[in-house]
Amino acid sequence: MSKATVIFFFTIFLVCSTLFPGQLFHVEKIDFLTHLGLDVNGAGPLLVQSDTVRNRIVMVNTNTSSVSIIEKDKPVINVPFKSRVPQYLKSEALAIDSKSGNIYIIGNRSLHIVFPKDRNSRSLDTREQYEMVAVNSATGDAYLVGRESLSMAYVQIKNSKIKRIKYAEQVEKMANLNQTPPPPIRKVICDSDLQRVVVTDGFTSKIHTFSAKSGKLLKTRKLKIKGGKRWHYAGYNHENHYLYAVIETTKRKVMEAVKIDILKGKDLVIDLPGLSEGVGINYNPKLDQVYIPYDNAPTVHLVDFKNRGQVHEIKIPTYGNDATAMDLKKNLLYVASWAYGTVEVIDLNQKKLKKTIKNTGIIPHMFNMAFNPADGCLYIPIGASAVNGSFGAAVTVLDPGSESKKKVYTGWAPVDLIQLPGKESFLVFNSEDQFAEVQPNGEISFHQLPYDYPHDVVQSKEGNICLAYGPHQSYWPVVYIWASKNGIMRINSEDLSLYDRRIPRLAHRLAVDKKGALYALQNNWGGEKQFLSVLPDEVRAPNQGDMRLELDDWVVRETTQRILKYDSDKNWLYLVRVGELDSEPGIFQILDLETGKVVFKYPTGLTPTDLVFDKSHVYLSNFDSNSITKICKDDFTIQKLKTGEKPIKLALAEGTLYCINHNSNTLQLFGKKARTARLPVQGNPGNIKKIGDFLFITSHTSNSLHILGFSLKKQSFTVLHTEAYPFGETTLDTDNSAFYMRGQFGDSLFEINRIKGDKKDRVWISDYLSGKLFILSPINR
Repeated sequence: MSKATVIFFFTIFLVCSTLFPGQLFHVEKIDFLTHLGLDVNGAGPLLVQSDTVRNRIVMVNTNTSSVSIIEKDKPVINVPFKSRVPQYLKSEALAIDSKSGNIYIIGNRSLHIVFPKDRNSRSLDTREQYEMVAVNSATGDAYLVGRESLSMAYVQIKNSKIKRIKYAEQVEKMANLNQTPPPPIRKVICDSDLQRVVVTDGFTSKIHTFSAKSGKLLKTRKLKIKGGKRWHYAGYNHENHYLYAVIETTKRKVMEAVKIDILKGKDLVIDLPGLSEGVGINYNPKLDQVYIPYDNAPTVHLVDFKNRGQVHEIKIPTYGNDATAMDLKKNLLYVASWAYGTVEVIDLNQKKLKKTIKNTGIIPHMFNMAFNPADGCLYIPIGASAVNGSFGAAVTVLDPGSESKKKVYTGWAPVDLIQLPGKESFLVFNSEDQFAEVQPNGEISFHQLPYDYPHDVVQSKEGNICLAYGPHQSYWPVVYIWASKNGIMRINSEDLSLYDRRIPRLAHRLAVDKKGALYALQNNWGGEKQFLSVLPDEVRAPNQGDMRLELDDWVVRETTQRILKYDSDKNWLYLVRVGELDSEPGIFQILDLETGKVVFKYPTGLTPTDLVFDKSHVYLSNFDSNSITKICKDDFTIQKLKTGEKPIKLALAEGTLYCINHNSNTLQLFGKKARTARLPVQGNPGNIKKIGDFLFITSHTSNSLHILGFSLKKQSFTVLHTEAYPFGETTLDTDNSAFYMRGQFGDSLFEINRIKGDKKDRVWISDYLSGKLFILSPINR
């Protein structure tokens, strides 16, 4: 943008319907949660724990700012709180007070305390990101540690005060890692009987003991261990006051198991063979044993501390082992394999494999599942995967005796919607395994899908619906994860019958060309050429070698593919991905479908988030560069347009480009004169769409969703609808995986709201977080 360009804030005229929402449009609201008996949504299962005292399962959701409380023969209760729980946190970020049943959850630089009896929560701003929380059952106070902080946060529950007690010597920034994320290198345990708080610092191999009442440091000593970069918390024995940990080196080799004597300092350190990537490490207080499965070995090591740490190898069928849980009454250990979708049942008396439970659908990769001794069932947050996203809105309940399984749904989160060709109704797809057919008058019917995790829908040339589904982790043919299924499902627009075709890996974006061929933008597995899967028609499935279109662009970072759009005038595909590093520009490519060649490749700004085009130009919004890249389609000349803070979505109307800026809360117009308008409500706008004579804009705050209309004729805003709801955290400029614009992980939530129009200028807006759909019908039309 040149210096001569005139920029000004034009006056916002709020027409009468601002005061009387619905005057321009009648708003029909559909709440998908009602058929589940819920009033708060729970999507993105992450952490699960069994409250054995109360026969209760607690599951933390990462996509919605909420916790799900599941009790036998009772409806699920979802309790909202202030911020999302980052996906890279492990089970140590969740603690249950054994005395009160209150739930403590580390959020985004915050601590949430959930009170199940009152169905409410309290959130405290911790300023720093912590990873592990411990609770003093005598007082309800909490203690937090993490690699980013030099201090332990001592949270006094009665007055909500936070006291910071420095003990550490170095910090390390948390980050989304494209590998199994490391467990907390610092651990904290509260021994309520001793009224002592114990903190281990893996950076220095020191152990610090504090008074639980005053927070005063009582003792520091150095452990006689080799140490390492990744510390796994196995458990704590409150009867004899021992802490158990397993340590990996920087090369992820498991070298030591440690029994730490809190009272006398008579530790026991056991050397281990050095297998890589220990996961789901657990402690059995009844037998005084530590169990170490491995992601990269078909082995479980049993360290028997009753017998001076004797190590036993238990052979199991497969690698990819992850979460564990124990039946202490029957002396059984359960080990989940994300790679094969199995649960291995190990007899601890015999120290050998008892049986394998197959076809469980497991892809947790979060080191996390729970056993409920009251019903003898395993509770598994299927779809929770810190490496590659958190899918769905349910927990799977597996009975290891009968091997039967069922889902307990915790929410209904709409991910996409599309109008049925030749009909007035829309299909709305949720993040789990269902879709709903919704009529304009609000009538609704639900339908079950045979496979999980819908993502993106398009209309085929023949007038049917094509749906991309599945989790991220199915890298066929490189790695075949047996329990996961990725595919393109055709839904017949007449009778809603299904025709399924498996594809290699999850399709994040779909596009259909004028000949009817469907293109699927897919993720890489490690370093390889970027590629598209191509289905030439509605019948043929992808066959290896002849339906994979490779590009010259070499990619390593996973799940950065963001945009795929088809230009029928040019017969071009536009492809956009995020940079290999947060600091690197995104890559924009134009693929000519006539020749199968890339005719233009350009490093656009940081974090491209949207693309629109007209007859002459292509426009790209660059979220972290605060700019728009304008590309001429004739000669590929480039122009940079300056925007407000965090431009996220674009729209074209009557030759004018419009941009909404997520952090500036503004709408920008790029025409003969550039103009900027602040939106008439507080919030962070997330989507914009031209339908009829209006631009429709959605914007969230922590407690409301605003639907705005911008009249193209009057150049004025109208607040069309405001929906009150406890959204919690809704910003998109964070480092939490699902909403991570800089390198989005597998769950690929590209928009919280999807906005679609129909031929009668009705506007259909879905909201992922609140589980709702809004149908805006023009009045007097």
